[in-house]
Amino acid sequence: AVVVGLYLAVFFVPYPLFPHHLEHVGFSVYSDAELPDGFEGVLEDVRRRVDAMELHRGERPPRVFVCQSQRLFHFFVRLAGKRHAGQGLLISVAGTAFFSAPTVEAVGVRHGGSPRHSRLQGSMAAAIAHEVAHDLVFSELGFRQSRRMPVWKSEGYADYQANLAPARSDPDNDLYRRVALWLDEDAWRAATAFIDRRHFGWQLLIDYLYEVKYIDFADLIEPSLTEEAARTEMLAWFEAEVDRRSSIAGSKELEPLEG
Repeated sequence: AVVVGLYLAVFFVPYPLFPHHLEHVGFSVYSDAELPDGFEGVLEDVRRRVDAMELHRGERPPRVFVCQSQRLFHFFVRLAGKRHAGQGLLISVAGTAFFSAPTVEAVGVRHGGSPRHSRLQGSMAAAIAHEVAHDLVFSELGFRQSRRMPVWKSEGYADYQANLAPARSDPDNDLYRRVALWLDEDAWRAATAFIDRRHFGWQLLIDYLYEVKYIDFADLIEPSLTEEAARTEMLAWFEAEVDRRSSIAGSKELEPLEG
């Protein structure tokens, strides 16, 4: 009982390991070291992202625990029984989410901040919003049903929702160009490219389904919607877009010169 109590306490009340505290725009943030100057701006960005999420209905978000120490973050990852450490770790039942500041920064450096509006940009605001999106799915479906979501839907949806607000406000955001980047073999030759490319592809599938097919969350969780079918549809749409844009470009080349 003592061991179980200590195990639960680490996830439910990890405050002793995080002596630095910040309250801002509805978020409670704790850190094992001083937070960077301007972290309030990060939280304001998170708030904008969360407010735009499909399932957000004013719920209080999970408490945010920022690990400046990679070793501390890995401690929580191992304790949670996770095989791989990403940028964040959500413990929905405890209302807590843990983040690795070094990993978020390293991802951004590795990819040069590209693709924009994706987990590969290296944005702490996007990382926090991603875990909030997972938490909203947990609240919507419950533990068992949320755990049964295929990983492409779960991760793709969280990435799409986390980046929805900035993507929709960016006039240069173009799904066609993003799919073209995903299909470009030369853009994914780094050692970690397989995992990064796979996650980016999942986000693009959800982006396509929402922005082109206009589905909603109820449609997304239908078992009949498979990754293979969604990918086939998206690639067919992309090929049609290639032809359409080529046709437009060709028409412009044939226009007579003025004067």
